[in-house]
Amino acid sequence: MENGHYYSFFYRDRVMPDNSTKSVKERFDHGKVGDISERSALRAHGDLRQKINRERGSVPVAPRGETFEDAAKAYIQAIAPHLSISTVRQRESHLRCHLLPRFGKSALMALDVSALQRFATDMLSGTSRKTIINVVGTLFAILDYAQKCGVRTPDVTFSKLTIAADKGDYEPPYFKPEDAKKIVANAKEPYKTIFALAWATGLRSGELLGLKVTDVDFDNCLIQPRKQSDDRTRVLRDLKTKKSKSLVAITPETSAMLTEYLRRHWRENSSGLLFPNRIGRPHKRASVVLYGLKPLLKKIGLPTKDVGLHAFRHGLGTALSNNKVSPKVVQQILRHTDIKTTFRYYVHSDTDSQRSALAALAISTNVPISTAARG
Repeated sequence: MENGHYYSFFYRDRVMPDNSTKSVKERFDHGKVGDISERSALRAHGDLRQKINRERGSVPVAPRGETFEDAAKAYIQAIAPHLSISTVRQRESHLRCHLLPRFGKSALMALDVSALQRFATDMLSGTSRKTIINVVGTLFAILDYAQKCGVRTPDVTFSKLTIAADKGDYEPPYFKPEDAKKIVANAKEPYKTIFALAWATGLRSGELLGLKVTDVDFDNCLIQPRKQSDDRTRVLRDLKTKKSKSLVAITPETSAMLTEYLRRHWRENSSGLLFPNRIGRPHKRASVVLYGLKPLLKKIGLPTKDVGLHAFRHGLGTALSNNKVSPKVVQQILRHTDIKTTFRYYVHSDTDSQRSALAALAISTNVPISTAARG
């Protein structure tokens, strides 16, 4: 404090007229005593110190309890119990694989726009835009909680970052209706009914393998998903979202198929699972794909790379859209909270549907195909 004002004094590197660099002492006025509190002045002083340290290439030293690792630990302890298991696992994965290796020992104040932009840019190699957004979202959730706890955090928001759109060179695998028919026709139980129901309902794999017999209303042709199978522990846990609990309509044919499956192939089990394994537990999704789905795909000549049960869900969404089903109905069948998710990730345009669409609008030229080919 000097002359009724709060000041900071720092040395900053300055380029001189002869292009040499010289360390110059500078003074920064934070405000008049009375107009600004001493605590606010100290905070401004700390922010300025961090900024100048970064300019000089210095690594700012984090005050005790203010590293990103400290904030992440506090967040997991306090907030994780209120989140779904799938969300917690996702965020723990983000921390373990991306965030802690990069920012674990960093001061929270060092996580400014520049640092986060470099991080997002470095992730571009081999990482989808959606993954980058999710990882950065986890980081912001931790910073937000730290700020609520009174810890100093940088003034940075998602809108200040630039994240490139996907290049479009990867599309999630999906089955066409004719693919699904071949798969079901060649499958053995219980895979035959699992695959048929996956196509008929678009249920997520965890929901499908976590179904109980009592979840099926045969009289009204409805399925009420209540739990999903955890692929790691095989324990039934809560569904992904509130929208996931929506009733799933099935056709009379699907109801008859399930009735026949229960009569001829179902194994009674203490949990009442619709698709129990040999010891009465939910099937492991990875095992269903490895032993039930991929051998069939190889047999009928379909690609196997990155293909899982979710390909039925993607295929159903695409088939519904290609059959001019209302976008709102497609969203309801897939039980997405946001219709943008339905059409960004679950509706694919194949060349057959493109060709049919063009043929429907074609203008006749009265030129024989053989003649046109020679031209």
